[in-house]
Amino acid sequence: MSAASGIRSIGFGATWPYMAIFLNQTLGVPVYFVGIIFTLGSMVSILFSIVGGALADLIGRKKVLLIGSIISGLLFLSVALLLKEASPTYLIVTVFIFTSAGGSLIFPSANALVADVTTPAERTNGYVVYRILSNLGWAIGPLSGAFIYDAGIFWIFILITACSIIQGLMVLFMVKDRWKERSKKESLTKTHRISILSFDRFLIVFTVGTFFLTLVSSQFSVTLPVYIKGSSAIPTSYIGFIYAVNGVVVVVGQYPITNLMKRYPEIASMILGTAFYAIGYFLVGFSSSLFDLMGDMLIITIGENLVSPVMNSIVSKIAPRDKLARYLGFMGMMNSSGRAFGPSVGTFLISLYAFNGLRLWSTMDIFGIVGIAMFLAFSRMVSRKGAPELSMDAVDQKA
Repeated sequence: MSAASGIRSIGFGATWPYMAIFLNQTLGVPVYFVGIIFTLGSMVSILFSIVGGALADLIGRKKVLLIGSIISGLLFLSVALLLKEASPTYLIVTVFIFTSAGGSLIFPSANALVADVTTPAERTNGYVVYRILSNLGWAIGPLSGAFIYDAGIFWIFILITACSIIQGLMVLFMVKDRWKERSKKESLTKTHRISILSFDRFLIVFTVGTFFLTLVSSQFSVTLPVYIKGSSAIPTSYIGFIYAVNGVVVVVGQYPITNLMKRYPEIASMILGTAFYAIGYFLVGFSSSLFDLMGDMLIITIGENLVSPVMNSIVSKIAPRDKLARYLGFMGMMNSSGRAFGPSVGTFLISLYAFNGLRLWSTMDIFGIVGIAMFLAFSRMVSRKGAPELSMDAVDQKA
């Protein structure tokens, strides 16, 4: 599953650094409306995240993974063909918005599958393996996009279409679904009459924290490339080199960072990672050269390495076994909500502050501070419940 995700990430890594610039400069969409387009795409993600989580618990992980791969391939191919035929902008944008549906079906199932094949003690390392192989694609993809971009954005969409197809084939022939159908007796119980949304107070507090974290981290896809393009003299194709740092640092740094943080509770990693995100984006306001921005991306990616594996691990540990994918789907919904508002907030601030980096990124970091406060509240809650391995109190006990 991790290798299949890595193939998919090659396509996405080649695509995302250039999408906001493509919409703004190639299609002529104003900057603020670019943020709205990404917001609409994330709203599609919200719907399909919760549907994908429910379906994964009902019909199995593998089937939903295949459905998501097929949908992704078809939609990205449609965008490529529409570009080839010089179709109206509104039609290209509409199809582009719905391309997020496939990934939103895939992510809850893939994360649930990792949890299915690991024990709670192994889970963080399981997500580390998943992230490292996935991010091999993010190391290769942006570099590929940097070379392909000058040949035409059409070929980038063809690349992501091919990667989605290959991912689907790998899932079909190489992934074994550990999900088991419930018995006929269980299917008649109230538990099986699935409410698409499943949550509890611990899940709500934690995912509200991830929502604010995602408001900051989602500047990665829209606000950051638009800001770099508008505030520096770096050639557009070079932006791919900045994003390649992200994939390389995940591949090289994920294991050392995870091993370093094993002595601390997982929620401490979430708090520290959010702080790294905030610092990295704040420094972007003072950077104008390629190497400065690559250094900022290094700090941002350390934050990503700290939060991404443990985020799924924490949710998997507070979830009832029969609702695992739905809990992960609920977190996906909250994170998609952050990704929905993030681009609009970011592009609005770009317009409001006229590319003033200090004001822009300082304002954005306020959301990171709120996220840290929510994670501290979550730690207090789980400590009172008697689960110190998820709380900051574990540090005191070890001391």
